[in-house]
Amino acid sequence: MARLLFLQNLEYEFLGPMYISSMVKQNAHECQLALGQTLADFSSIIDDYRPDIVGFSVMSGSHSWGREMAAEIKHSYGIPNVFGGAHPTFFPKFAEEEPVDMIARGEGEETMLDVMDRIDQGKPFDDVPNLALKKNGGLVHKPFRDLRRDLDDYPFPDRHLYDTLNKRFDRSVRNVITSRGCPFHCTFCFEDAMRELYRGKGKYVRIRRIDKVIEECKQLKSETDVRIIYFADDVFGMSKRWLYDFLPVYRREVGLDFICLVRADIVASDDEYAYRLAEGGCRSVFFGVESGNEKLRNIVLKKQLTDAQIIRAAELLHDAGIKFRTYNIMGLPEETLEDAISTVELNIKLKADYPWCSIFSPFPGTELTKYALRKGYLDEQFEPSGLSTSFFIKSDLKMPNIMEICNLQKFFQTAVLWPATFPIIKHLIRLKPNRLFVWWFGLFYFFVYIKSERRNPWATFIFAIRNFRHVLAKQ
Repeated sequence: MARLLFLQNLEYEFLGPMYISSMVKQNAHECQLALGQTLADFSSIIDDYRPDIVGFSVMSGSHSWGREMAAEIKHSYGIPNVFGGAHPTFFPKFAEEEPVDMIARGEGEETMLDVMDRIDQGKPFDDVPNLALKKNGGLVHKPFRDLRRDLDDYPFPDRHLYDTLNKRFDRSVRNVITSRGCPFHCTFCFEDAMRELYRGKGKYVRIRRIDKVIEECKQLKSETDVRIIYFADDVFGMSKRWLYDFLPVYRREVGLDFICLVRADIVASDDEYAYRLAEGGCRSVFFGVESGNEKLRNIVLKKQLTDAQIIRAAELLHDAGIKFRTYNIMGLPEETLEDAISTVELNIKLKADYPWCSIFSPFPGTELTKYALRKGYLDEQFEPSGLSTSFFIKSDLKMPNIMEICNLQKFFQTAVLWPATFPIIKHLIRLKPNRLFVWWFGLFYFFVYIKSERRNPWATFIFAIRNFRHVLAKQ
């Protein structure tokens, strides 16, 4: 059997490594995960476990830490590495960087099983689909494999992979997916780029069987201390027929409260939708507003969502007793300060319970990043490898009033939750960015986060302090 060790610096449970762990374990291999920041944090488990390969699942931003850690481990232990996740998937040039041995692009379960099998058999990786790897001084990109049509062929995610998080993070809220893929074409999202990578490789949007989702939730309930299930689909309940069949079964057989991601137009299109969610146990939902300027939202972002639909969705959710988090982005290509202010104003009008706002980050592979480059908002020399570790701190775009827009993002939640402060905030954003603005944002972000996901305040506070300081240290 082969041994895989995932290394991670953020104290959070990600479904990707859990699905891969269950897949390789089901096929007689071993997998563990360790959390830390420095090589010293991992030396004990490396010495004891003696992995054959170390794995990193990275987003753009966290890739820098992973690359540095892979280099240190290769120098000290000679252990090869593999990178997966969004950054190597959409920025395959990452595989050219010196410490990186190979990258697994796209959905990783079968690719990593193939890698583990080859290690066990002492064979090369040349024939493994989805891999990009170094060979003879060059880089070899293998074609993508067909998508797994039935997601329920995969074993349930390995819920014990992150047991090292016990007492370090509130694990009473657990992620479950009922589908993969998204049918929409938002330019700021990875989904469009992922759909293109898998063009001709099978049906992209796949929905799981109700009985298998129920079985996973019941297993999760019996084996862990879960209080709330977070259905982490890109859009939960895309099929109303599936959803309306699922909800009463879930309520009867699982009975846990849940939260989920929805689309405002889907909520607005059916007066029953919000009420059905509430009856099924939904306590809060998250949906994207993105911008208060309808033209920017639909022409530049291709969100296909009107102000009227957003406002109607908010009304229906309020009537059903479901609180909601709105997702918003500031510092978008083409955005003016007036546009950013309109985003605050729309959220105030919605009476958003849990307003949330990031600064646009030019992630590789997305249409919006390509648009920003074409329009000259990003330097021609821009490289995704230099992206910030956080999309809450600063902008990479060169636009008028970008300083004021980034400052406004720091006070977004304050303005929406306390509208009386908005006139003062409009003056504050003219000041030079500073640490006080960042810490004020962090305070409100923490408050909204624990309320929207109903997490334990003290455990989440300790988690936030440990992780937020690493973000600030790299700015």
